[in-house]
Amino acid sequence: MVNVSKKIFSDKTFLMTLILAIFAVYFGKVLPSDIDQKTIIALLSLIVIVTVYEKLNILKFIANTIVDRCRSTRSILTVMLLFSFFGSMLFTNDVAILTLVPIFFKISQKVDLKRIIPISLLTIYANLGSAIMPFGNPQNLYLASFYHLSLYQFMGMSLPIGIIALISLLIVSFVFPKKDISDLSLESIAINKQKTIILVGATIIVILGILSFIPIWCSLIASILSAFLLDKKVFKDVDYGIILTFINFFLIVGAISRVDMVHKLLVSTTHTTINTLFSGILSSQFISNVPAAILLSKFTSEYYGLYLGVTIGGLGTIIASLANLLALRQYNIYDTRKSSFNFFVKFTGLNIVYLAIFIIIGIIIIL
Repeated sequence: MVNVSKKIFSDKTFLMTLILAIFAVYFGKVLPSDIDQKTIIALLSLIVIVTVYEKLNILKFIANTIVDRCRSTRSILTVMLLFSFFGSMLFTNDVAILTLVPIFFKISQKVDLKRIIPISLLTIYANLGSAIMPFGNPQNLYLASFYHLSLYQFMGMSLPIGIIALISLLIVSFVFPKKDISDLSLESIAINKQKTIILVGATIIVILGILSFIPIWCSLIASILSAFLLDKKVFKDVDYGIILTFINFFLIVGAISRVDMVHKLLVSTTHTTINTLFSGILSSQFISNVPAAILLSKFTSEYYGLYLGVTIGGLGTIIASLANLLALRQYNIYDTRKSSFNFFVKFTGLNIVYLAIFIIIGIIIIL
């Protein structure tokens, strides 16, 4: 319990939102209904089940197995980007980054590969790939719950931009030089097949609950049971901070949305799909796309514009997406050259290029 508390209170994002939430409760008007219970339960279920995957080394096993079959630097980078893109659909963009950045650093130590641009692209395509499924990232979970979107409705929104993002990934992969490599030996990782089968079964239940095919409480029960049966240590490693951060977001947004001036401003800037698109993009650059999705949803029924806005808005500044901050933190952990400023500059520059391109794509999709 002590270690869990230390982990939570060492999370700067949680502490910052906690302070703001306390101000919101004390000075503003906050209601219990401001907290979307389904989103919180769905997010907790997903985080627990994904932590089990990490604890059993299943994600690293899959990534290492795929990368081990590569025979050129271009194929390594392409496979890493594809794994980031598709892996984030099922395991969220945060987990894709947590899994792939350490693997990439190990690869770059054995093969002559630059790090900053590939890691920046891994993050960009984790953000874009996670946008395709309703459980790919926290804002998707929230939007699907808040607007009561079916899987069919959500995929109708996400597939156009998802397909374009995938095409851009394949095009970008040809920019990398194609240098042959003779042997790329990664650490050997063993997995327990019986535990993996049980975990896959629990994952199906979790996804069915998130997609509203079964009660969401079934998802939470399945994830907790899988953690209890497969590895009880999982409960110490679960990122409870993000759950508490989300609750803080709900409280802050609830108070802000009842400020008369803010209410009038956001109503006037979210009354059409295109306006909502730009509001989502702009607000994400300053407050991150998760709180932007929560805030703007209170004022608009244009869920397509909002979805595209916070999806595209995850590109750009380092704070536009929580995944961006996580990528920076991971880079600082594994970078022995201590070049975090250089990473920040190049990461931001590349993100702004992608942001400009996908703003144009978003406008075309809507029109």
